[in-house]
Amino acid sequence: MMSSLRRAALLAAIALLSCATLALAAGPKKGATYAGTTVQAKEPITLKVAKNGKSVTASVQFAPLYCEGGGAGERQITKPASIAKDGSFKGTILYEFVPTHAKTSKLYFQGKFSGKSVKGTARSEFGLASPQAAKELAKCNGSTAFSATTK
Repeated sequence: MMSSLRRAALLAAIALLSCATLALAAGPKKGATYAGTTVQAKEPITLKVAKNGKSVTASVQFAPLYCEGGGAGERQITKPASIAKDGSFKGTILYEFVPTHAKTSKLYFQGKFSGKSVKGTARSEFGLASPQAAKELAKCNGSTAFSATTK
């Protein structure tokens, strides 16, 4: 009888430790930088996790295009995105044409950390300057997956 109780207690302890390990692996590494690429155009993406592990700042030099064209002289405007307890996050990057300060495009990103890796999606939206520009550039909008890792 005592051995059955010990066995049950041991199994319960193992189950509890397994759950705790999985919970820790779900979130990001605090203070880490994750580097990877988007599927569309292989655009580099960098995600920097705050030292407290509660927010992430994403950087993508250009919002991925789904039409012919290109961008130059743009500045990224981004705020840290909150990281939920399950490792998920979502945020935006606004792009501004430097000479005129016109807001040209936006990149919506969301994803989920799992220890040393992160996977997610990014959606580009162009033509923010005016309704006419939005109509003309709608063909350039699109979504792509991304993945990144850290050491």
